[in-house]
Amino acid sequence: MGYVILRTQKLKSGHAVRRSLKHAFREQDTPNADASRAADNTHIGATNVTQALERFNERLPDKVRSNAVLAIEYLITGSPEDMQGKSRQEQDAYFDDSLKWLEAKHGKENVVYVGIHRDETTPHLYAYVVPIDERGKLNCRTFLGGAKALTQMQTDFAQNVGQQHGLLRGIEGSKARHTSIQQYYARANAAFEPLPVVKTIPPKLRPEPEKPGLFAGKEAWKNDHDKWLREKATAGRLAEQRKAEIKAQRDAAVVTARRHQAQAKEAEALKNKVDDLKTSNSRYATKMRALEVFARDLKAIAQLFTQEEIKVAEMRRHQQIEERARQVELERQKAADAAKAASIEAEATKRVQDIQKLLQGGGATHTFGMKAAAALREANGDASKVDWKEIEVRVAHEAIGQHGQTLENVTKVLLEHSPACSNPDAHLMLRSAIQDIASGFKTQYEQENDRPYGAN
Repeated sequence: MGYVILRTQKLKSGHAVRRSLKHAFREQDTPNADASRAADNTHIGATNVTQALERFNERLPDKVRSNAVLAIEYLITGSPEDMQGKSRQEQDAYFDDSLKWLEAKHGKENVVYVGIHRDETTPHLYAYVVPIDERGKLNCRTFLGGAKALTQMQTDFAQNVGQQHGLLRGIEGSKARHTSIQQYYARANAAFEPLPVVKTIPPKLRPEPEKPGLFAGKEAWKNDHDKWLREKATAGRLAEQRKAEIKAQRDAAVVTARRHQAQAKEAEALKNKVDDLKTSNSRYATKMRALEVFARDLKAIAQLFTQEEIKVAEMRRHQQIEERARQVELERQKAADAAKAASIEAEATKRVQDIQKLLQGGGATHTFGMKAAAALREANGDASKVDWKEIEVRVAHEAIGQHGQTLENVTKVLLEHSPACSNPDAHLMLRSAIQDIASGFKTQYEQENDRPYGAN
C-alpha cells in the first residue's frame, strides 16, 4: 500500500492567485506537462483563469487585512506508483472523496475552483479555497494553524479518505520534504536555459588598395586608402566583439554542463533513495497486509461468541495471567531462599573453620573458642552434630557467671562467631535468650566473688 499526499500552500496576494491559476489552466508554459494530454484534465467551478478569479473575488469579504491569506491551494494525490496503478475510475473515486472532504472542512461555497491534472506523470487534484471562518472573515489559522493542526489534518484525511482507497498516512514526524512546483520550474529552467547567441558575423575586409605608380594620380588612391583604414578599424572592433561573444557562449556552456553533471549525480542519489523507500514501503505493506488478515481473523472469531462468553474468557485469561505472575513470584522467592540458604551455609562453614583462631583472643572470644573446639573434638569434627545453642548457653554462663563479663560483649561475640548465628534471622532470638538467663548468671557472679556484677 502506498501513501496519501496532501500539501497546502498559502496565497497572500491576488498576483499569487493569478499566477497559480495560470499554471492550473495551462495558460503559461508548463515544461513538465504533456500538451497532447491536456484534454484529459478536469476543471470544476471554472473553465479559465478569468472565471476562476471572478469566483475567487466574489468570496472575499469587504475588508481584507494586508497580511491575510487570501486562498489556500491544496494538492492531493498519492504515491506515484499507486496512482499510476489505479484505473481511471479508481482515480476519479479517490478525487471525488477528496473533494467531499475539502467541502466538509471549508464549506462548499468556499471551494472556488478544483481541477484534476492528468497531463503530468502522476494524476493529482488541486483546489483553491478561500479560508472563511464562521464569522465570515478570512482566517487561515483556523484551518492550518501550527504544526499540530497540520499533523491532525494529515491524519484525518488519511483515515477518512486515503484508507478507503488503499492509501496510508505517511510516517508522522518524518523529516522528508517535497520540492514545490515553483522550485521545480526554477531548477528545470536553469538547467536548460539557452546559451548566449553569437550575434556578430565574421567581418570581411577587402585587400588593401595598391599604391599607384609615380606618374599615376594619387588623390583617388589616398581617399580609397583612408576609407580602407576605417573599414579595417571597424573590422577589428567587430572581430573583438565576436571573440567576446564566443567566449561568453563557451563559458555558459561549461557552466551548463557542470550543472547537468551535478543534477545527474543528484538524480542518481534520489533514484537510490526512492529504491530504498520502495523496499521499505514494501516491507511495511507486507506487515500491514498480514495485520489486516490477522485483524479480520480475530473479528471473525469474535463473532462466534456471545458477549457473556467473551467476558468469561477475558476473566479466565486475567486469572491465568495472575496465576503466571504468582508462579513467577514463587520461583523468584524460591531462588532467593536458596541463595540465602547457600549464603548462611557458607557463613556457618567459615565460622567453624575460624574456631581455632578464636583461641588466640581473650575474654568471651577465648571462652567461646575453647568450648566450641572441645565440642568439635567430641563430635569428631562434624559440626552438624554439635548443639551450638547449648554451647552458647555454656559460654554465657561461664563468661558472665564466672568471669563477670558484660552481657553486651558476650552477646556480640556469640553473634559474630557462633555457627548457629550465621542466619541473621536468629540474632533477635539469641539476644532475647541471653537477656532471659543473664540475670541468674549475674547473681551467681556476685555471690561467688562477693562484689557487685560489673565492678572493676
